[in-house]
Amino acid sequence: MYGGLRAVGEKPDIALVTCDVDAISAGTFTTNVVAAAPVLYCKEALEKSTTARAVLINAGQANAATGDAGYQDVIECSNALAQLLQLYPDQVLIESTGVIGKRIKKVGGMRVRVGGMAKGSGMIHPNMATMLGVITTDAFVTSDVWRKMVRVAVNRSFNQITVDGDTSTNDCVIALASGLSGANKISSLNSSDAEHLQACLDVVMQGLAKSIASDGEGATCLIEVKVSGAGSEAEAAKVARSVASSSLTKAAVYGRDPNWGRIACAAGYAGIPFNPNKLRISLGDTLLMENGQPLPFDRAAASDYLRTTGEVHGTVLIQISIGDGPGSGQAWGCDLSYDYVKINAEYTT
Repeated sequence: MYGGLRAVGEKPDIALVTCDVDAISAGTFTTNVVAAAPVLYCKEALEKSTTARAVLINAGQANAATGDAGYQDVIECSNALAQLLQLYPDQVLIESTGVIGKRIKKVGGMRVRVGGMAKGSGMIHPNMATMLGVITTDAFVTSDVWRKMVRVAVNRSFNQITVDGDTSTNDCVIALASGLSGANKISSLNSSDAEHLQACLDVVMQGLAKSIASDGEGATCLIEVKVSGAGSEAEAAKVARSVASSSLTKAAVYGRDPNWGRIACAAGYAGIPFNPNKLRISLGDTLLMENGQPLPFDRAAASDYLRTTGEVHGTVLIQISIGDGPGSGQAWGCDLSYDYVKINAEYTT
C-alpha cells in the first residue's frame, strides 16, 4: 500500500497483517538503548496481552528519537486501526523503519487519512480513465479547494493510464472529505497543509491507477513511462501518455522486443515539439538512445529484462528525456497480448 511516507519515490510504504482469530503473540526487539517508539509500544502491548490480531508496518519514517510526541503517534495509529478492525488497541502491534528522528506526517499538527478503491481493466484510456473509483479522507477542506485538489490528482493519476485506447461511457471518481480528523480547515491551495494533503491524494490515486493499468485485460506487466526535460509538467505528461498508449510499443513489450524505435516514434507524434538531437531513451537499466543517436546495446539482455518482468507481472520502466526543461511527468499502461483480443472478442458471448 502507498501512504506517501517516503521522502522520494513511489514505492509501497505501508503493510497490514491481520489474523481472523486471537493469535498467541511473541516478540524480540532491538537492544539499542535509543529504542524507537513502536518498539517501546509493542513491548508494553505484549506485557498487557498474550494475543494479537494485527501488525501495522510502515517504511520511510522510523519514528525513533521522536520523544513523547512520537510515542503518541504510535498510540493514535493503534487506536485508529483497532477501531477500524473492531479490536482492542493492545491487539494491534506497530513496526516502523526509515529515517531516524522523523515522525509520521500530519496535516495541521493532526493525523489525517486518505483511502480509496477503484475498479477497471478494460476501456481504459486518458481523459477520466478510471472506470469506477471512490476516494475518502477525514481531512477538513473547503469545497472549492477540495475539488481543485481532486482534479489535480486525477490528472496525475487516472488521466495518465491506458489499457486499450477506449474511453468508457461510465468513468467516474467520487471523492469525499468528512473533516472528522479534527485538523484545521484547509481553505487555500497555497498552504503547507494543502501541499501535504495533495501529496497524499496524489500517491493514493496513482497507486490505484497503476493497479488498474497492471490489471489490464490480458496484461502480463505494467508499463511505466517517465518523461523529463519538457517545458512543463503538462507537456511531459502528454509525451508519457503518447508512449504508454502506443499499440506498437505495447505489442513490442508483450513480444519482449526492445524496439526503441516505436518509443521514439510515439514520443515524436505526441504533439509536443522538442529537439530530436536531445532525445534520450532507456529501457530498465539499458540506455538505448542518447543525444538523438542510437547506441549499441545488449539486445539479449534487454529482451530478457522484458521477459523476466512479464513472468512476475512486474513493471517495465521506460525513461525518456526530451530536452533541458523543468517539466517531468509519467504515465502507465500495460502490454498488449493475444488474450486481450480473445477476452474482448468473446465479451458478450
